[in-house]
Amino acid sequence: LMDESETAQQQAMAPKKKSSSPAPSGGIKGFLQRAGKSFFAGGIYAKDSSLWISKIAAKVAYVVATTSIVLFMPLVFEISREQQMIEVEKSQVKDLRAQGYADRQLQEMGFCEAAVRRAPSVAMAK
Repeated sequence: LMDESETAQQQAMAPKKKSSSPAPSGGIKGFLQRAGKSFFAGGIYAKDSSLWISKIAAKVAYVVATTSIVLFMPLVFEISREQQMIEVEKSQVKDLRAQGYADRQLQEMGFCEAAVRRAPSVAMAK
C-alpha cells in the first residue's frame, strides 16, 4: 500500500504537461506555427476594428444625409420655383413685346432682367 500512495504522491507533484497544443518547435515548422497564430490574431483585430469603423461611418453618413435633406431640399424647391417664375415672365414679356413695349419699359414695369434679356444675336442667326 505504501508504494501505491508514494507513486500517486509523486505523480501529483510532477509538473503537468499542457495537452492543448505542444510547444512550437524551432525551425520552419515553429516559424510557420507562430506566423499562423500571429496572422489569426491580426485577422481578429482587423475584423473588430473594421466593425467599429463601419459603425462610426454609418453614424456619420446618417448625420450628413439628414442634414443635407433638411438644408438643401428647400433650396432645390426654391430654385425650381424661381425658374418657373422666370419662364412665366418670359412669356409675358414676349406678349408685351408683340404689343410694342421696349425693353426699358418692361424693366420699369418690374420684370426681372433674366426675363427681359434677349438672346445674343449670334444665337438668333441660325
